Amino acid sequence: MKILENPTNSTRPTPGIAVADAVFQVGSSTVIAAPSTRVWEALTDTSTWPEWNTFVPRATIREQPDSQGSDPATLSPLLRKGTRVTFHVRMDPTATKPQAANDVFLLVAEYSAPNPETKTPGRIVWVVDREAPGAMSPSLLNAERVHEITDVDIGEGENAVKGTEVRNWELQNGWLVYAVKWMYGAKLKHNFELWVSDLKKFVEGKESSSN
Repeated sequence: MKILENPTNSTRPTPGIAVADAVFQVGSSTVIAAPSTRVWEALTDTSTWPEWNTFVPRATIREQPDSQGSDPATLSPLLRKGTRVTFHVRMDPTATKPQAANDVFLLVAEYSAPNPETKTPGRIVWVVDREAPGAMSPSLLNAERVHEITDVDIGEGENAVKGTEVRNWELQNGWLVYAVKWMYGAKLKHNFELWVSDLKKFVEGKESSSN
């Protein structure tokens, strides 16, 4: 088993928020026994999320940069740079009773798919969508989340297999984040761990069934 350094990614900034400026930081990491392209497909294709993502089991694409349409049913479910998307978040994913989804309006600010041949990591960043209805001022709430997908070898020598290191982290700042940290900090930390463990189970399950 590959041991990851700094698995919560506590020293990593996001594009617009320095670690020193963050009021709240949360992150998680895992290693998946599957090619980076498979991991990237599951992560960026929101139509697969109901199958594996218990934290955000549904996402609605509101706008795609290459489409004039506005009907979510006709828009591509694939995240890309410029995608505007609503995450329908379940803050208590393990609850058996129905719970209202928390809608979070986001914009994909960076998108770069992994390239196994050149060992170039994949990276996707989503941030608060300032053009969404009811968007708050950055002074009240600012949040940025990064995923990095890196090709790695699992094992040594002849027993080594191709795998993927997945890291994701989020930084938040603004006056309201103090309340977010107090009310939801522990849940968010749990849910970030759940996100990568769910992704791992889904992708590795797909790989084993195809072999």
